[in-house]
Amino acid sequence: MNKTLFDQKIREWIDTVSSAGCTVNRIDTIADIRKKNGELLFSLLDTEVISPEGYKLPHIAFIRGHACLIVILLKNSTTGEEKFLMVRQRRIGNGQMSLEFPAGMLDYHTSDPVGVAVKEVFEETGLKVVPEEIFSLSDRILYSSAGASDEGLYFFGCIKSLDNQTYNSFINRTGGNPDENEHIQVELLSREQAEPQISSAQARLAFFLFEKARQKIS
Repeated sequence: MNKTLFDQKIREWIDTVSSAGCTVNRIDTIADIRKKNGELLFSLLDTEVISPEGYKLPHIAFIRGHACLIVILLKNSTTGEEKFLMVRQRRIGNGQMSLEFPAGMLDYHTSDPVGVAVKEVFEETGLKVVPEEIFSLSDRILYSSAGASDEGLYFFGCIKSLDNQTYNSFINRTGGNPDENEHIQVELLSREQAEPQISSAQARLAFFLFEKARQKIS
C-alpha cells in the first residue's frame, strides 16, 4: 500500500478534485519530501484522474498543500503615517531578493489558516497580532498554479495602530527562522514605494485585494 495516500495533504487533494466531480483512479508516488518529524512537506505524484466529462487530466501533480498570506497596514498613532509591513528575502526559484508580504504554509493546520497567519507574522516580523484583528481579503481560496499544483492561498488583511517608538522599531528589523534557511529583512513601505520593487504576482494581487476590502470596511 502506498503510504503517501494516508497523508493529510494527499487526502485533502483527493477530496478537492473529487468534489469537483473528478474520479481518482490511480496515485503513484514519484518522490516525497518530509520534515524531520516525518510529516509530508511536498509530494510529486503520477496519477490517473478522470474528469466529469470523461477524459483524463494531465497526470503529474505537485502536492504542497495550502498557504496563507497577510497584508498588514501599520498606522503610526503619533504622526498619522501609514505603511505596509513587508518582508524581503532571497528566493530559490529565481535567486533574487523578493519583496513580499508575510506568508506561510498551513501544513497540518488547514482548519486554522488565521492561526497560521498570526504565527507567521510573528516569526517573520516580530509583530504580535490576534485573530480578531485579521479579516479576509477573498471569499474563497485562490489557486496559484492549478495546472500542476494543489496549492491554494488564503489572503488576509490587518490594520494595526502602534505608538511612534514601536512603529519605528520595524524599520530595517531582521526576522525569520535561520534553521529553516529564512533570512528576512523587515521593511515599512508605502504602496507607491513597494510596487516598483515587486516581482511576486501574489504580492501584487494582495495589494489589489486589500484595497478592495478596505473600501468595504471604511
